[in-house]
Amino acid sequence: MDKPAEPSTGTMLLFGVGSLGTGIYLTVPSVLLLYYLTDVLGISAALAGLAVFLPRAYDIVLDPIMGWISDRTRSRWGRRRPYLLAGALGTAITFVFLFNSPDLGHDRATFWYIVIVYALSATAYTVFAVPYLSMPAEMSLDPHVRTTVMSYRMGFAMSGILIGAAIAPWLVDEFGGGREGFSAMSWIIGLGCAVTMLIAFVGTRHAPVVVTASANEPVLDAFTSVARNRSFVRLGAAYAIQLSGFGCFNAAAPYFVVHVMQRTEADIAILFACVLGGSIVSMPAWSVLSRHLGKIPAYGVAVITVAVGTGGLWLAAAPTAWSLAIVMATIMGLGFGGAQLLPFSILSDVIHDTGGAAAGAYTGAWTAIEKAGLAVGPLIVGAMLYLSNFVEGAGVATQSAEALDGVRISIALVPAVLVAASLPVLGLRGAR
Repeated sequence: MDKPAEPSTGTMLLFGVGSLGTGIYLTVPSVLLLYYLTDVLGISAALAGLAVFLPRAYDIVLDPIMGWISDRTRSRWGRRRPYLLAGALGTAITFVFLFNSPDLGHDRATFWYIVIVYALSATAYTVFAVPYLSMPAEMSLDPHVRTTVMSYRMGFAMSGILIGAAIAPWLVDEFGGGREGFSAMSWIIGLGCAVTMLIAFVGTRHAPVVVTASANEPVLDAFTSVARNRSFVRLGAAYAIQLSGFGCFNAAAPYFVVHVMQRTEADIAILFACVLGGSIVSMPAWSVLSRHLGKIPAYGVAVITVAVGTGGLWLAAAPTAWSLAIVMATIMGLGFGGAQLLPFSILSDVIHDTGGAAAGAYTGAWTAIEKAGLAVGPLIVGAMLYLSNFVEGAGVATQSAEALDGVRISIALVPAVLVAASLPVLGLRGAR
């Protein structure tokens, strides 16, 4: 029997470029949308947190359905690629509208504008991301090749997160901040998302598909089979808890930099550059460590490293502690590289072990988990700011010590506790 074709380096590279766009898209709203709503549009922190949460909560239901749809699709472009084209264009367009909110004159009107536009944007992203993330499990029978594909993807994803977390705030500051700064940023970032996602669509036209059978299960049966897979459920639950912590860190970071450290919006970029620079540098090491310890134990080490870095940010309590904040962010980043690479690598193995025909259903459930975790973070931060009497749209001098402590708890203690709490769920004993 002839050996199945393997993806070429060029195919893996071009496939990975798509994650540059997905990384940017997921990160910018996670980092800047809550801050945009409170400090630019002047919406109350509690209402703003809800505006960020609701569209992602709705999207949790949509993701598994999109996976089931792509599993059953038959076209001359395959069952995944048609959605890459439609999703790429829709994601870019709606992203621009998200950060160009008109002046509607009332908090509730602005709230509903953001909820509706963000829900549309989340839908477009799902149309792209679920089929896209299903593809690595179908490209090869060799788990090491699949890990290599995921390494390309995660390398670009880390770069996308870096652009979203560092370049986007810098662009806002460069274009004068406020509504004008966010509007200019959205056009530039939206174009970048469109181009990189479309490269993935074009670049995968010759990608091998080693799983040719289409899933024919009814939608409820497909979801039930996913829910019964204990390996998937354990991995997904641990990842969701961690992402809740990451979501808190992302949403609280602009407030920490501007209000606690008393620096400019451009310095948000420095904090995230340290996190993501550490992630990118450490990723090859996590790949090597996973081969020696096993993927799940190595994943546990990465999680512990993240918890140490985030918890250490509690010690950065004043503007004079900026250097300490940089060190802690870098430590967090070193762990974050493994905490991103390894769960996706494990996921591709779990999907492949099922035969791969229902890869879309599994990936849809996974992206729902991902969005649920990231959605909880801003909701927690919004509630924490509200409870600590944070003043929306106010300058640094207006915030009380209580409000600043609320920011510090949101960026340091809550993420550290959530990330550490995922370890028992992950289950390290005896895992390889």
